[in-house]
Amino acid sequence: MNEIAVYLVDDQLPFLKVAAAVVRATDGFRVVGCATSSEHAVDQIVIRGHDLGLVLLDVEMPVLDGPAVARRVAERWPTLPIVYLSARRADELADDVWQTSVVGFIDKASFGPASLLDVRELLLGRGLP
Repeated sequence: MNEIAVYLVDDQLPFLKVAAAVVRATDGFRVVGCATSSEHAVDQIVIRGHDLGLVLLDVEMPVLDGPAVARRVAERWPTLPIVYLSARRADELADDVWQTSVVGFIDKASFGPASLLDVRELLLGRGLP
C-alpha cells in the first residue's frame, strides 16, 4: 500500500508538532508539509497538491479559517481530500463548513493513530489514493 502524503495545517504550534509526530508514527502515512499560517498553507497546497493525498486542516484559525482554506484549495484541487481537525465537536460546526472536498472530521482530543487509520479506510473506500 502506498503511503498517504499528508499536509498539516494548524495555527497552534504545540498541536501541530504533536499531530506531525502522530502522522509520522502511523503506518501508511507520511508528513510532507506543515503550516501554522492559513495563507501559507493555501499557497503551498495549491503548488504541491499533485503530491498530496490528504490535508489535515484546523477549522478555526485567524485570517482564513478552515472552510476558507478548503474553498481556495478546491479551486485548484477539487478532489484533494481534506479532513477537519477541531477542539469543537463536528455537530457544533456551522452547516456551511461541509463543502468542497472535506471528507471527514477528527476531534483534536481523539486525534491519534486510530483516527488516522479510520481516515485511511475512508479514503480507500472512496478509491483514494
